[in-house]
Amino acid sequence: MKKLVWLLPLIVICLLVNVSGVLNPLVVNAAKYAQVAREILHNHDWVNMTIGHEPYEQKPPLLFWIGATAFSLFGVSGIVYKATVLLVALLGAFASFKLGELLYDRMTGKLAAFFWITSLGFIHFHSDIHTDTLLAVPVMLAIWQFAAYFKYKREYQFYLGAVFVGMAMLTKGPVGMVIPGAAVGTHLLLTRNFKGILNYRWLLAIPIVFIVILPALIGLFQHFGIEGLKFYFWTNNVGRVTGSYKGTNSDPFFYIHTSLYMLAPWMVFAFVGLVLQLREKIVQRNNPLANNEYYTLGGLLFYLVIASIAKQKNPHYEMAVLPLFLLIGARWAVIIYEQTNFRKLKKVVSGIHLFIGIVLVVAVYPFLLYFFPNAKAWVWVIVVILTGMYLYAISWKNSLHRQLTSLFLAISIFMFTLNTHILPNLAKYHAPVEACKLFNEQAPDGAALHIYTGKARYWGIFFYSKNYGQYLVTEDDLLAAHVPAGDWLFTSAEGLESLDKLQIRYQQVKEMDHRSLSRISMKFINPKTRASKLEKLYLVRLTE
Repeated sequence: MKKLVWLLPLIVICLLVNVSGVLNPLVVNAAKYAQVAREILHNHDWVNMTIGHEPYEQKPPLLFWIGATAFSLFGVSGIVYKATVLLVALLGAFASFKLGELLYDRMTGKLAAFFWITSLGFIHFHSDIHTDTLLAVPVMLAIWQFAAYFKYKREYQFYLGAVFVGMAMLTKGPVGMVIPGAAVGTHLLLTRNFKGILNYRWLLAIPIVFIVILPALIGLFQHFGIEGLKFYFWTNNVGRVTGSYKGTNSDPFFYIHTSLYMLAPWMVFAFVGLVLQLREKIVQRNNPLANNEYYTLGGLLFYLVIASIAKQKNPHYEMAVLPLFLLIGARWAVIIYEQTNFRKLKKVVSGIHLFIGIVLVVAVYPFLLYFFPNAKAWVWVIVVILTGMYLYAISWKNSLHRQLTSLFLAISIFMFTLNTHILPNLAKYHAPVEACKLFNEQAPDGAALHIYTGKARYWGIFFYSKNYGQYLVTEDDLLAAHVPAGDWLFTSAEGLESLDKLQIRYQQVKEMDHRSLSRISMKFINPKTRASKLEKLYLVRLTE
């Protein structure tokens, strides 16, 4: 196949689509993680994490260190935070490319990286950033380095793999070790590489990993003692699987239907590739000439099985293994469209791809014309141009080139519209954004903005305010905080009733309509029923 020079402009467009998401506000947990990074600088303490001036144990610090480093260089802002994580993510895309090239060929590696950075999951969760967003990077780097070591026997690559495992654990805890461990362990076991399994270097890897994660352990121990270490090694991961810590989701197929949109628009390649990969391994298990690579299947299936039986499930939990899923899809995409013995499958896949592309393109127009009919002219211009390019691409001869170009344009139209038009309109109903703007403009420099509500965690209030206060949930919290006159509160209707009950004097600055961006429904999107899904939140200033 000719060198795909057309990939370069497509990747540039993809990066622009990703960059379009950095302007949207950080909300809920994404705002919380950015605030932890901000408080590192505020406290001048890179070991003991805090959130709202309180000790924080929920996640290890690598994401926060990256954010704090960026803030120290370029200032505190959501744009800086998102752009930095997006740049780091390119290392994960590079690892996907190198792993695909190592296990199969250069073309497969290119497509694996291309599929990853153009998937809906990648684009969305590099705007709504979680620790799982970052986890994919050290996981893929670790698997690549270990696979390279067992192929080329270069000593340094084994130890680099151990360092990246430590960084993965520094991102999300023991799960950062489980995925590379499952990938490498499955490969060594099924290829009967018992020498590799018993390699003495595994013993040397243990202290390397321990040294990397040591700062996280020190911080947890100083704040929480032995319970902090137990939380890191057991409760936070195993507790989510068993449900003893969090979670009630018992749907065993959650990650199957979630993958259908997380992998979009490449889900057909991924699922067809997974089936063909499994069939190949079973049918040709005794063929010495067959490709006997098990890193991808081992890491992917082991983790998804564990995640599927876990009691707590979230779409972003599978982010770390999606590059492996898409690498399998990339391999079989090349085979299906370049080998003649897949003609019927090629037609079926192409037909489904045409349907997916049309759905993605058509889906944006109701939002532009009806749900939020206030799109700026430049948004319309770009969407119309990209739509024209899509219609031109689907007229090409049926080939892999056509599939890649048309589907890429379809997902670009969808995500560009989401990032530049739909989400900004939804953000108008996210009260913390407006509250922080008013506080930053009107409050004196010495005033702090506190949160007084037990309903939800409005972490964006802290991150976007010029001077964050405390998170006050109960009346006892409020009384114990001794919030001075002149400070501001972000609260609910129940919070106002509580202030009246406690005879705390205040002046209402603003009553705001609110709908969380994490709880979007069609009734809210529909302008005719939108008002019924809004709640009232309040910004008040305490007075003498």
